[in-house]
Amino acid sequence: MSVYDLRKHLEKLESIGQLKKLNGVPLKHVVGGITDRNAQKYGPTILFDNFEGYPEGFRVMVGSMCNADTMAAVLGLDGKFTKLGLADKLAGIVNTLGEKQKNFPYQVVEDGPIFENKLMDEDVDLYKIPVPEWHENDGGRYIGTGIFQVHKDPDTGWVNCGTYRVMQHDKNRVGNYISPGHHGNLIRQKYWDRGEPCPVAFVAGAHPLFYLLGSSDVPMGVDEYSWAGALTGEAVPVVELPKTGLPVPAEAEIVLEGFAYPDKKCLEGPFGEFTGYYGGGIREEYYVEITGMYFRNCPILLGSPPGPLPNDCSFQFSVMRSANIKAFLNRAGIPGVKDVWVPECSNGRSMIVTSITQKYAGHATQVAHMAAQCPPGALINKMSVVVDDDIDPSDMEQVIWAMTSRVEPNHDIDIVNDCWSNPLEPMIRNEDKAVGKLATSKAVIKATRPFERLGRDKKNLFPPVVKGSDALMDKVDTEYGEIWK
Repeated sequence: MSVYDLRKHLEKLESIGQLKKLNGVPLKHVVGGITDRNAQKYGPTILFDNFEGYPEGFRVMVGSMCNADTMAAVLGLDGKFTKLGLADKLAGIVNTLGEKQKNFPYQVVEDGPIFENKLMDEDVDLYKIPVPEWHENDGGRYIGTGIFQVHKDPDTGWVNCGTYRVMQHDKNRVGNYISPGHHGNLIRQKYWDRGEPCPVAFVAGAHPLFYLLGSSDVPMGVDEYSWAGALTGEAVPVVELPKTGLPVPAEAEIVLEGFAYPDKKCLEGPFGEFTGYYGGGIREEYYVEITGMYFRNCPILLGSPPGPLPNDCSFQFSVMRSANIKAFLNRAGIPGVKDVWVPECSNGRSMIVTSITQKYAGHATQVAHMAAQCPPGALINKMSVVVDDDIDPSDMEQVIWAMTSRVEPNHDIDIVNDCWSNPLEPMIRNEDKAVGKLATSKAVIKATRPFERLGRDKKNLFPPVVKGSDALMDKVDTEYGEIWK
């Protein structure tokens, strides 16, 4: 087994006490309900088995990255991390990936466990896989939540692995919604412009690292497999699928392949989205005809349904996006950046909080705007807040205190219009979506003490914060900590 084998990863989770196994849970809504509650409690990875009507061993896994321990395990990191510590560690790693990834192209192998079971053409039967109906108002069963799908650019050969939602329609068709601007949609359109169907592969079960990278801000033209290699120090072994030739991990659990056509649509949705709302309603979307279905013996479907916040994917979004934004600010040479956090309650996208040690007049404004508009921070971001370095950006009570005590609204809040958004944004009206008007505004908030009041003018210092010294509070925690256990 390579580092990319999901079963090896499950052994690691079990060894650190982060794997829970449940049997006989109903697929309709109850698996989803447990998944939601687990995410709200920052719980462990859960492996469901023994579903009614399915063979024993056909499993569903959720909670792959709901806390710092499980996400660190996915990244191959040892030790204990806070969420800010994990984001900071990952920011440092991200800054090295651009160079390292060139040394880890994926490696094509002849065979792998994914080919233990093959169903082709008319034998394809998606009903063999236990797929939950995640939420009570979902329009059906979504086989693609903790998924990544593979496209290959027909012009350059670039392989893109992206995470987009996939609804099971029947035994051999899946609906595939991809928002405008995403790499998968751009590649798909290239085939259609040529008058060709678009080949696509869905990896519905695999090591969660691929799902994490598929939902991250990997630059256009760079394949996520090489980033995985740079992260782990081991090239990804892939097999090429018989129908499409697309490369998928040799140790994947469940893979579907087929073709998407520009004139083949059917009704899709509704689906509870990462914003915490039912985005998109019910409408016609492109579907993919599945011509090949492959799975391991006793396969594992990786589920990660979005929904009420925090949800199964919001923690990983928060950590990864926080790391990518901090890495971008570091590469840009911005001094004094201490921490970045994209709160889980903002769906891991819509609010960015950056703490800084102020170095010069205008520093806070510069950081807030750059965080708001940099590539990993721009999409669906509605609010960029910058705070002083005495504020923990992951503690929303501290952040709100800074926003209510260090902000003069008519001076410290900028409104920027016509910013990059997405059709799933609930504030965009349906009539605007119909004509492609998908931009929204965002607030840029300087919740820092005014730079000119930090020490130069002794008569105009900002009022000192009321708090116990570190020595005093350590004494309290040591001698009286039993009170709060």
